[in-house]
Amino acid sequence: MSDFGTVALICSLALSLYGVVVPHFGVRSNNWNLVRSVQHASILSFLMISVASAVLMEALINSDFSIEYVWGHSSRDMPLFYKITSFWGGLEGSLLFWILVQSFFIMIVAFRYQYTNREIIPYVLATLNGIMSFLLILLIGWSNPLELQAVIPEEGRGLNPLLQHPAMAIHPPSLYLGFIGFSIPFAFAMGGLIRGKLDNEWVLTTRRWTLLSWYFLSTGLILGGQWAYEELGWGGFWAWDPVENAALMPWLTGTAFLHSVMIQEKRNMLKIWNVVLIILTFGLTIIGTFLTRSGIINSVHSFTQSEIGPAFLVFLAFILVIAFGLLFKRIQILESEHKMESVLCRENAFLAQNVLFVSIAFTVLLGTTFPLLAEAVRGTKLSIQAPFFNTVTAPMGYALLFLMAVGTLIPWRKTSMESLKKNFAWPFLLAFPLTAFIAFWLRDELWSWDGYIIFWLAFFVCATMANELIRLVRLRSSQSEDSAPVALFMVIRRNLRRYGGMLIHFGAVLIFLGVAGKFFSLERDLTLTKDQAQTIGSYQLVFRGVSEIPVENAIHRAAKVEVLDLDGKRLQFLNPAKSFYPTQPQPLTEVGIRRSFWEDLYLIFSSENGESGDSVTLRVFINPLVGWAWMALPIFTLGIAICFLHRPGRLVARETVLKERFRAAEQALGTS
Repeated sequence: MSDFGTVALICSLALSLYGVVVPHFGVRSNNWNLVRSVQHASILSFLMISVASAVLMEALINSDFSIEYVWGHSSRDMPLFYKITSFWGGLEGSLLFWILVQSFFIMIVAFRYQYTNREIIPYVLATLNGIMSFLLILLIGWSNPLELQAVIPEEGRGLNPLLQHPAMAIHPPSLYLGFIGFSIPFAFAMGGLIRGKLDNEWVLTTRRWTLLSWYFLSTGLILGGQWAYEELGWGGFWAWDPVENAALMPWLTGTAFLHSVMIQEKRNMLKIWNVVLIILTFGLTIIGTFLTRSGIINSVHSFTQSEIGPAFLVFLAFILVIAFGLLFKRIQILESEHKMESVLCRENAFLAQNVLFVSIAFTVLLGTTFPLLAEAVRGTKLSIQAPFFNTVTAPMGYALLFLMAVGTLIPWRKTSMESLKKNFAWPFLLAFPLTAFIAFWLRDELWSWDGYIIFWLAFFVCATMANELIRLVRLRSSQSEDSAPVALFMVIRRNLRRYGGMLIHFGAVLIFLGVAGKFFSLERDLTLTKDQAQTIGSYQLVFRGVSEIPVENAIHRAAKVEVLDLDGKRLQFLNPAKSFYPTQPQPLTEVGIRRSFWEDLYLIFSSENGESGDSVTLRVFINPLVGWAWMALPIFTLGIAICFLHRPGRLVARETVLKERFRAAEQALGTS
């Protein structure tokens, strides 16, 4: 079965190379049947990769340790759920999963746009199959997850216990879907550059692909933060780890691209900038892949040392040279049709946001790669830690949060100072008393300017959005006599894209508030003696003993801690623990978390004191508002769903006309 899967991969490589070459000949000979044959090749390629994936999945489920990858990332005692997730838990398997999704996306593109975008679709398919061919060459040549080993061991090494967490079933696939999804707008941009057809059609066509890619990347980042918070046992959820940064950078430039293409759609401006942004975004996904697969960085997120890491750098250089070479060749046809008419306009607000997003991405890239460059050039090991990133990116993040409010309501083309005062005066003023209330509610000894700046900005953004909705709902109600809920529904329905985006902005505000809460976090080491209460914040903690708890394929040695309020009322029992896995020599930390709407009580089992175990030492955190960051995910989901319901009328009309025209032509050819 392993050989059968490898043969399937080789067949898929042949089909992908066919998809690179044949579209060009189809265009040169004006033979659309050649281009159409690539559609059928994409189906076969996807089926071949599905066969190889099924072989690996079957081996993981049945613990077939004759396959080296299965032995290295699975064991018999692992639950079925984690055997399945180990498919992408290692370097080779994750690359196969990447290729599986890439082939699926290519198949969708080949059939979804067979009647539209006919001028550029051959080169879109050629670009996507080129990416696919590169990945398959790496997989077959250096990272084949179906490779056999000479000696079949009785037991596997097991999946890294840190990855045995429910979030890991969604977090890595979501990141891969986001990374791979950005290859679609990139391929359309390359197809437009090759053919010299760079009107707004490629932007409109790929709008949903970009939204979907952004959403999956956002989901991966949020779930990754939640995994780090619950599994790594350090009390935080973002540490500016190099692999975290690798996923953040394309998210930043992708977000900039989403905002910037709106200017191109509305005003036919920033065409060059949009092509540059999508090239940078795709390039950053390749850099992220290099960082996680080269083994040059130490991170709990990264894979081990691999020979394929340098190949991604060569591929990145090739992509950038070709892409920017094509851009330089076509730069004259990308000139903007309009110019900025005023300093105070939505175009400038979006442009300022773009500059900030790209500046943050550049800062993160510099901070992540500079230690690697310094070590390669001078042999000096450097380490750039979180304080650098926090200090440099914080002001830019605050400016982005401010522009989030301004860019939503400021009109296109130009506006007046009177209009600005009308839209922003009372939200600006209302944010001050609300921030003062928060300052009164929080503990005096935990004063933080950064935290209060975020609170003020968050209140300003929310008040601005509320002001907009209230004004429009009142106007609608007065004109149609609808009730407020009906009027709200009709207002949102009339502009789904605008209010879906507004909801996404609200989710971003929740993430900022989750970050602000960390500025007011309490952290303390407590030694608890059995049955004696100690107070921290608004809680009393009582240690009730240590017990061993079997959990799936591990043993947890847990401290049983009773959580009381200040009046002595029991709130919950928490069991922070040390977990012992048979395949791991060192115990891991399992935290105990009591969640509430306002804050989390977070316990880490540091040590057990004395032979009798009458006392334990815990590291205790009280983290305000941290759960609000996780609430952003369902908000993003709803906002993206609303945005997906919107389709530009001109795109729908054009697609309908083209489909009818080409179907009629095909019927005429068939009759003749």
